[in-house]
Amino acid sequence: MKMRFSKTICVIVAIAVVAGTTVSIDARRKKHNNRNENRTEKVEKTERVERVDNSSSNIRSLTDVKINSKYRNTIKRYEAMTVNFNTAYRVPNCVSYVLTADMVIITDGPNAEMRRNYKFNRDASVAGCPEWWEYKKSGYDRGHMAPANDMRWSRQSMLDCFLMTNICPQDHNLNGGSWNKLELKVHAWAKSKGIIIIATGPVFNGTEKRIGNDNNIVVPSGFFKVVLDPNRNRAIGFIYDNFESGGGVKRHACSVDDVERITGHDFFSALPDNVERAVESTYNFEQW
Repeated sequence: MKMRFSKTICVIVAIAVVAGTTVSIDARRKKHNNRNENRTEKVEKTERVERVDNSSSNIRSLTDVKINSKYRNTIKRYEAMTVNFNTAYRVPNCVSYVLTADMVIITDGPNAEMRRNYKFNRDASVAGCPEWWEYKKSGYDRGHMAPANDMRWSRQSMLDCFLMTNICPQDHNLNGGSWNKLELKVHAWAKSKGIIIIATGPVFNGTEKRIGNDNNIVVPSGFFKVVLDPNRNRAIGFIYDNFESGGGVKRHACSVDDVERITGHDFFSALPDNVERAVESTYNFEQW
């Protein structure tokens, strides 16, 4: 009984935070990496950076993403995540959420929700959302953008996580390989940092394949992830092609500005302008 009570308290705390809160893609970003890493120290010395207000409402606003205007988009807010869904491509443009140490303590503990108890479902309230079976025999996994491992802190967050609005066609080897390594790394960062904001989604280059009964679910050419540590005013981005290319997480790291150039999205615009410029223009993987 004591353990159940402890879990309940942690979930309440976690919910309160959230409720208030072809050319290789690799090649397209590599030209920016050395320049960005070299600029890190200079920016840290010259840019006067304010402390971010970590009140619930401000944290929630950091999950808002301005989606590239060339993509059709509808916004759906769930308990633990915000989905920007592409109603034409039938996949999310971006899925963003807050992940706290309290949530991770639950997800990694004995009382976490079990993934095997959940099945994929269509969200009938979102136009274009596919049925789970439209991915069958497509050759691609149903790839979670907000991973189930981050959502095991409540039954509702897991139900939402398994809605098809959170899913993209993803190469099986990538999903279980390099991409999984990144997800586990970010999961660990939430525990060590206390709180982070994460935004994840597909990359399109105009040559995508399509799957589904009507051949209208777009298979991304790659995927991005951006992570913000609001307590330390640091951010980092990642870009992966939609196939297993191997290598460690650091190999795929880049600045948030690089991700914005590739996707056309605008992340963390709720930050003060000087903070946004500083955290998005540079990155230092070793600081994470």
